[in-house]
Amino acid sequence: MKNYRRRKFTTYKFFVEGQICKIFFHPQKEFQKGFWAWNVGFAVGNSNRQLNDWYWQKKNKRARSVSRQITGKVGLKGVTKFFTEILKLRWIIEPGDVLYCDCTSSKPEQQFKIGYRFVQRHPLWTIDYDKKYFFWHRPPYSNDPIWKDHKIIGKIPANPLQNTVNNLYFDCFSATPIDPHKARSKHQN
Repeated sequence: MKNYRRRKFTTYKFFVEGQICKIFFHPQKEFQKGFWAWNVGFAVGNSNRQLNDWYWQKKNKRARSVSRQITGKVGLKGVTKFFTEILKLRWIIEPGDVLYCDCTSSKPEQQFKIGYRFVQRHPLWTIDYDKKYFFWHRPPYSNDPIWKDHKIIGKIPANPLQNTVNNLYFDCFSATPIDPHKARSKHQN
């Protein structure tokens, strides 16, 4: 039986000072067989419909009003809350998938500076300075040799806000051998 998981468009909504903040998780493309790149969008607005129109790039007044001021009336508070929520929500994607945030607001330089300040505290995020993208790979990475002979099951760490550096990398998934007769300890090659 084939182990197929559907990558599904997901949204998450929260409020900051009476404004609606919405995070969009959208699977964009399969960058390697079985592994997907997810786009993350974020906006602040007055209504759910307004934010949906902005994300789906509708040609109407609601979408244009969000595009002009993507952080709404809350400013930096909404963006800092967004990055904190991303750290919690990043575990909804499948192991091996990639999450990326692009700076496409009306003020991309300012958005990139805020994101860069956030990424400095989380070293596993990768930065594309030319396109102004931030990337995060969910462990185990798609090129990790563990995928060849193990079945991977994603786990959410005890503290979802933590970095996945060094030994914490292995707290993000559990691996069971596909062939139990060839099971080896993690110290064997």
